[in-house]
Amino acid sequence: MRLRQAMNRLLLALIAFAVIWFPLAAAAQDEGIRASVSVSIGDEGVLWTGQQITLNLDLKTTGFSFSNTHFNLPEVDGAFLMQTDTTTIKMTEQADGETWQMVRYPLAIYAQKAGRLEIPPIDVRFTSAAGFGSAAKAFELQSEPLELNVKLPPGVNSGDLVVTTTAFELDHSWQPESATMQSGDALTLTVSRSAADVAAMLLPSLPVFRTEGLAAYPQAPEISDRTNRGDLTGVRTDSIIWVIERAGKYEIPGIRFQWWDPVRNELQQRIVPGLSFDVPAPASQGDKTGPAVRSGPPSDQGHWLFWVLLAGLLCVSAWVIFNRKTSATTPEDEKSTFSRVQKACSANDAAQAYAAIHAWLAYLPPVSGGTRPASLGAFAQSINDEPLADELEALQKAVIEPGTAWRGTGLVKRLKDIRQQIAEQKTVQSGSRLAPLNP
Repeated sequence: MRLRQAMNRLLLALIAFAVIWFPLAAAAQDEGIRASVSVSIGDEGVLWTGQQITLNLDLKTTGFSFSNTHFNLPEVDGAFLMQTDTTTIKMTEQADGETWQMVRYPLAIYAQKAGRLEIPPIDVRFTSAAGFGSAAKAFELQSEPLELNVKLPPGVNSGDLVVTTTAFELDHSWQPESATMQSGDALTLTVSRSAADVAAMLLPSLPVFRTEGLAAYPQAPEISDRTNRGDLTGVRTDSIIWVIERAGKYEIPGIRFQWWDPVRNELQQRIVPGLSFDVPAPASQGDKTGPAVRSGPPSDQGHWLFWVLLAGLLCVSAWVIFNRKTSATTPEDEKSTFSRVQKACSANDAAQAYAAIHAWLAYLPPVSGGTRPASLGAFAQSINDEPLADELEALQKAVIEPGTAWRGTGLVKRLKDIRQQIAEQKTVQSGSRLAPLNP
């Protein structure tokens, strides 16, 4: 009995000792946890502008694990610093007889200018515990600044944007491929590029060629970054649409792309060829020619047919002469052209409506300065009509963006009103030239 009591008292003492000692020991162990952060360059050799330079951000602790990790990337003057991949590398190392746990975050920095490049300190926060069941300790640390020396590839002018990559691909297309173009047609250039170890956002945009008579509409680029086992490939697709506003001779210049290969130490380039084309002026009604008529007297068998056709021709000629006399304020050419505008708008055919309106502009009276409006924008601006400008903007969007739903009801109604106003203005101006009665 006494032995059992003694054993019970000993067990209680051990339990009390454990309850008191283990928290104190864990607290003492937690207080001994240390941590640090550092940055280093993972690349060897020459560092070039436009090159993806690997920057290693290392988090270290003498504790057992990491949690709640967060860091802020600073802005670097003359370079882009980003995290292109969320992959981390876990390692251990021995230092001064202690075992340090380390987590490495690979970052990418792209220098855009040559010379000395300074990377500011990086703020890091994380927590670490000594072991299972131990209280976690929070750390807020800051890395030391880092300096890099970046060189400009030979043959590249200072200030030029250069892409440094070991693999560069380029593809382009012109649509339509036909060289026959007319006023109102749309021409599209599409260029796709891909580069290894380069983020897509760093591939430069296409230069936009602008000239009178060609309305340029650069489209929003398609950008994507593809990562495969840590290898990055940036892909970018750009498109530019030119809408032909008037007849003339045009030449869209070629575009040169250059990149530096750091393995071969070569500056390479690819050229997207330009395009030259002529846009003929629309033929007038009077330029149309009919089928050839055989000269000479008619045969006996077709004698009666000849006189019937001649009588019909005389009737038509008389009607045309009479119609011209009674409708001098609105020529037949203008009527037929505007009829094409109405037909295209009723069919909701944006391309046909765009071309028909351009042809109809030729029949409008001169605006300020004695000139006629040569484009839709100039037309809307000359009469200061905001509803018309909105309708024309919607039409142009439908022309340059295939698949856009467009209805021509509002546009043709507005054009009819404006056409009526122009006719009324002509009538008023014509009547004002008459001498007043009974002066």
